[in-house]
Amino acid sequence: MIDFVNRPEELDRFHSLFDSESAELAVIYGRRRLGKTRLVRKALDGAVLNRHTAAG
Repeated sequence: MIDFVNRPEELDRFHSLFDSESAELAVIYGRRRLGKTRLVRKALDGAVLNRHTAAG
């Protein structure tokens, strides 16, 4: 697997969303093969998240 190229600004944005007291939404978009999934996985590494779903 290719090493993750450090993207501090993007990771800081994710971490500020995680630290927020309010509900937040992040949209990640771009051309394929730019590392979007890898960036999200790196940002979530070690994060404590609560997941809520609703059925209706």
